[in-house]
Amino acid sequence: MTTVSGKPVTLVGKATPSTDTRRGGEAFPLFLGARLCDAGCDKRVAFVLCHPAGDFTKHYLLPYLEQNGGACLGVATRFINNEVELTMEQCVQDLGRAVHFLREEGYEKVVLIGNSGGGSLSSLYQAEAESPYITTFPDGAAFEMGSLPKADAIVLLSAHPGRAEALTAYLDPAIIDEHDPGLRDRELDLFVDRLVPYDRDWIAIYRAAQLARNRRLSHRAHATLAALRSNPAGPADRILIVHGTGADPAFIDVTLDANGRKPRSMELTRQLNNSHLSMGRLSTMRTWLSQWSVDDSRANGPECLARTTVPVLAINYGNDELVLPSQMERYIAAAGERCQSEVLQGATHFMVGQDALKDQLAKRLVAWAREIF
Repeated sequence: MTTVSGKPVTLVGKATPSTDTRRGGEAFPLFLGARLCDAGCDKRVAFVLCHPAGDFTKHYLLPYLEQNGGACLGVATRFINNEVELTMEQCVQDLGRAVHFLREEGYEKVVLIGNSGGGSLSSLYQAEAESPYITTFPDGAAFEMGSLPKADAIVLLSAHPGRAEALTAYLDPAIIDEHDPGLRDRELDLFVDRLVPYDRDWIAIYRAAQLARNRRLSHRAHATLAALRSNPAGPADRILIVHGTGADPAFIDVTLDANGRKPRSMELTRQLNNSHLSMGRLSTMRTWLSQWSVDDSRANGPECLARTTVPVLAINYGNDELVLPSQMERYIAAAGERCQSEVLQGATHFMVGQDALKDQLAKRLVAWAREIF
């Protein structure tokens, strides 16, 4: 097994002015975690991997890229393992500091690698770097993005369309009352006896109900923020708890958006759905709008990718249990003729125990970068 080595790097950035009165509304310095793996690599190209909340300083590809001649920087944003306070706009700033660092280090070309949730972040970043438009957070609070150096290409590895759409596919639509998740609509309950493969008409109703629930939660966030702001002496935000965030029928029925993944048991899916550690369980009203709301989040990966002009390599993992083929197809369609698409057969989402495939993938990325530059 290859372990991550490389040099720890501290990226110093600057936060946008805060609305938190404890900080006086002033900007404050940020120290972002990063690891540069570049032993024996030249300065022609550097890859950068970043995820909104995951620690990509330990990403599985870093040592494989380095040993195949591809300098690479793994980055952890200010929100590492902290979805409660995460905003996609500030994640873009943090990725921007990483790209700026690589430019300062003298790398001629910079390639963004958007893996999993990093796909929508990389796409939003490049879209803003090429054609900026964001001047507020989704809740309307002012936001100053600052200058973003453009990257030269984007690689998408098993990337979902964005945190908002990924969570919506997991939301349990059977929950009737957000304050009492035990009240359930049996017609929308994934966990009652149903024949698998699931009836496709029922799936369409189920998906529509998931989308409707996301929008109800977003409406609640907007309404709560409006009420809070009517009292300037009160708090500016409030915690939002979202129950039931692991109820995707595609976990159980692998004929939905089929690939080589293995089905998950009903019991394990139920445990994930009920777990307090499931994705998207805890945020604030403001951060819900930025990262989880399908109508308010700016980080719709395919839509952002369509605003960019750089070359794109999209690689779908053949046995991915979390990111499904149709999700990657949306990126491919958004990039059009400038996108080269491939399938890494046998690869699972986290590629645990698949060291030969990791090496194969790293070789492909380095070769592709050399082809296009």
